[in-house]
Amino acid sequence: MLGILFILVCAVFGYELVSFLVPDIRRLYVATAVSKKSLTNIPDLLFKVPAGIITGISIATFLTYYASLGFSYVLTRKQTAITAGTAVVTVIMCYMIFMFIDKERKKKKEANPKIPNFDNSIKNTLFYGISIVLFTTVASFLFFYTFRISDGMLINGYSVFSDLSPHTAMTSSFSVGSNFPTQYMHYSGDGIQYHFFFYFFCGILGFLGFPIDYAINVPSIIAMVCCFMLLGLLGVLLSGRRLTFFFAPLLVLFRSSFNVFSSFSNMMQHEYGVTRSINVLLHSFSWFKQTPYDDWGIWAINVYANQRHLMFGVAMILILVILFVPYVRRLCISVSSGGFKSIFLTKTSWIPRKGDPLCPYKNLILACILVIVMPYIHGSALIAGLLILFGMAIVSENRLSYLAVAVSAVVSSYIQTKIFSGSYTNMVKFSLQSGFVSNESTFGSPYRYLIYITGFTLISAVLFAIARLVFDILKKRPIYMSLLFVSFLLPLVFAFNVKVSLEMLANHKFIQISLIFIDIFVASLLANLANLPFAPKKDTDLPKLLPLDNDKLEEALNKDSEEKKKFVLPLPAYIPAQILSAIIALCLLVGLTGTGIVEWCVYININKGHIDVNTRSELVDWIEHNTAPSDVFLTPMWSVNRFFLAGRPAYYGWPYFAWSAGHDTYTRDEIYQWLITGCNGDIDKFVSYCKEREIKYLVFDPEFYDIQNSEGKPMYNAEFFASNLKQVAYFPEDNHTIVYQIY
Repeated sequence: MLGILFILVCAVFGYELVSFLVPDIRRLYVATAVSKKSLTNIPDLLFKVPAGIITGISIATFLTYYASLGFSYVLTRKQTAITAGTAVVTVIMCYMIFMFIDKERKKKKEANPKIPNFDNSIKNTLFYGISIVLFTTVASFLFFYTFRISDGMLINGYSVFSDLSPHTAMTSSFSVGSNFPTQYMHYSGDGIQYHFFFYFFCGILGFLGFPIDYAINVPSIIAMVCCFMLLGLLGVLLSGRRLTFFFAPLLVLFRSSFNVFSSFSNMMQHEYGVTRSINVLLHSFSWFKQTPYDDWGIWAINVYANQRHLMFGVAMILILVILFVPYVRRLCISVSSGGFKSIFLTKTSWIPRKGDPLCPYKNLILACILVIVMPYIHGSALIAGLLILFGMAIVSENRLSYLAVAVSAVVSSYIQTKIFSGSYTNMVKFSLQSGFVSNESTFGSPYRYLIYITGFTLISAVLFAIARLVFDILKKRPIYMSLLFVSFLLPLVFAFNVKVSLEMLANHKFIQISLIFIDIFVASLLANLANLPFAPKKDTDLPKLLPLDNDKLEEALNKDSEEKKKFVLPLPAYIPAQILSAIIALCLLVGLTGTGIVEWCVYININKGHIDVNTRSELVDWIEHNTAPSDVFLTPMWSVNRFFLAGRPAYYGWPYFAWSAGHDTYTRDEIYQWLITGCNGDIDKFVSYCKEREIKYLVFDPEFYDIQNSEGKPMYNAEFFASNLKQVAYFPEDNHTIVYQIY
């Protein structure tokens, strides 16, 4: 119950803050949308609710963490720090909510007659309502299917258990532990370089009473649904087509590639037959393997089940983009009327317009807040967001606002990295390396690889962007949608040329983010094919200019109502054209989602198998009640294990997790092997080193015997530890686990 209340407080706080900093959402829509009609199809809540929830949770997480960290230095009792931090931030948020909802806000504001309002019809309400319910249902299935508690066992699906292991450990370190100052739970004593704030929020919910599966799954569902709402909103604004709201998330859930067609073709060549080939694809237990690492599921729906915080980061980027799109549109308008000097030689190209009804300074505050809290929510998403904003800034008015956002992001990243990892260079290391993971070294190999893994998505998006550019030029309209397309490609270009972390494969997140944004253009194409844009109707496009004067604004918005109907096609020709267009859209949709559909089947099939963790473990219960949250344990090199539910750090867990997070696992691996031999039988050296590293307990488990030397013999010295250490607990029914106290 307390967890639900905390989420509600975060959501209401964020909603009120967004409402305050974006006081007239209709004007933001007007400055972004391509047509007047589309404005009547877009409710205010489509931005304010998801943006408010994401903003509220991110700010609350940021403030609660640092409040708890501060309290941890003056309060010593178990979990007192997170109790105090959560309580203080909740009180602050409630006070701010009260301040926002003052007498002025309670007064009913009259709708601006010069700007179209949302048509609150049954048709619109049902469309958005059903779409959001579908998104929520799919997200709930996606996350709970592979991570849930059943009969006291925490079920981890085969395709996700590896990634979820450190996330579960981190969540538990806050919900039942007290991980302040924060360290990586599989690699104690070396700070943390991984963006963990999302799992800190999950930890807060666990601390407030959520079971571990709900503590992680509920924020994951919230993040995905909010991201889809914002993605769909941006799609409707840019395309003018309501159907884009549904198609854009659909394309994210069912990704495109040529994998399914290649596999189907291979099976047909081996005379499988159509029915058998389809049956094999739908009952497969492995990801496609046509390109490097594809069999890891790095492009499949599985990536969102693994990286629960990715959608939260993408949602934050979407908020930033929506806030700044109007300035790109305005520069395009200025160039069309004032020439190319408008790009750099006017005041408005660098600073906000005087008396701008968009309230650019308030918008800037919101943008800066988001990037300040973003580095440890999702660092890769922050980099991708800055790349997109950089592309937009080149072709935008009000460039100094972009600069302010970039400076805020860099300063925040630098300070927080110093706090957590001790060295700014440990967090991100940029180096030039081309080709991503394409094995070929020829000039065209990265492009062939990219086309193959994206299937019809990139091809369709490029063709639609070019067609849109030509159409806008011919109609003398702002070409901002095509410019945005180029900006959305920048994270993808970056991923193929710059190495950020220790492994190039980690760059797949940048490509994934670009593809999510590019899906807007493919969804726009599908929406236009489903409902032809040249149907007999009024020309309701907004004028080229976006006047700031109220009289001119009213005149511009109402001008189209005085125009006569322009019939592009006679009705007898339009009907068959519409039918043909809808058939093309359906065929394209099948081509776009074919691989994704098969990968959903693989996801379901693989995760019928799972690794179970006992949430009622005697070991976990004993650790929680008999050890301090800061006590470090020497354990086998566990990845998924009930031990991590106790919220205590391991000196050396599964090394890949720590290595990929930037820690020096090679040195520690040597030390670890030395330790489990009892420092070659020297108890004094063993105890002395353990005291240095605050390793207070050793957990014996039969898995220790899996660690062998070059001669194939176990390195763990069982007799030495049994003779020299004090046994403080033994659990014969819990895998015969023994706990030794080192000092």
